[in-house]
Amino acid sequence: MNWKEIIVEDTKRWASMTGTTCNMKFFIKTFLHTPEFRRLIHYRIKYTPLRFLRPLTKIVSDGINCYLWTKEIGPGLKIDHGFSTIVSAKSIGKNFRLFQQVTIGWGGVMDADGYHVPTIGDDVTIHPGAKIFGGIRIGNDVEIGANAVVIRDVPDHSIVAGVPAKIIKTRVNKNHDWHRL
Repeated sequence: MNWKEIIVEDTKRWASMTGTTCNMKFFIKTFLHTPEFRRLIHYRIKYTPLRFLRPLTKIVSDGINCYLWTKEIGPGLKIDHGFSTIVSAKSIGKNFRLFQQVTIGWGGVMDADGYHVPTIGDDVTIHPGAKIFGGIRIGNDVEIGANAVVIRDVPDHSIVAGVPAKIIKTRVNKNHDWHRL
């Protein structure tokens, strides 16, 4: 996917979550009124011909203290209330959603490639206050509960919560219901 298609996919996801039609009017309105969306655009244009706009997008989105230090984040990124959020991962898949005061970053556990930061799969939601540390893998179709502390791998199709985080629900795939463990 090129950078334009990724921004379109991000915008479509934001529109679908607000029940709005995705068009240029929605893009402009959301950019003007939503600091998290401005931060997302600031992140997305880093390696594009529009990178000359980054000083402007940085200035207009600095108030939320949302830091995205991950080079590879798939399309469909949605930041809800991104205040005091730090995201430093090896890579993040598509349709990633996170809330305020989430910290994803460096920890003592190293993965097989020598990274000390997590790898996050597709369709992952991280709720407010969660902390994810180390060279661990967060699978696909995962939800991480509010204030959870994740320091071990999380398998696909799981909901984790607690300190330290434990699996509380699983399902076979996205088309099935959750089952409590």
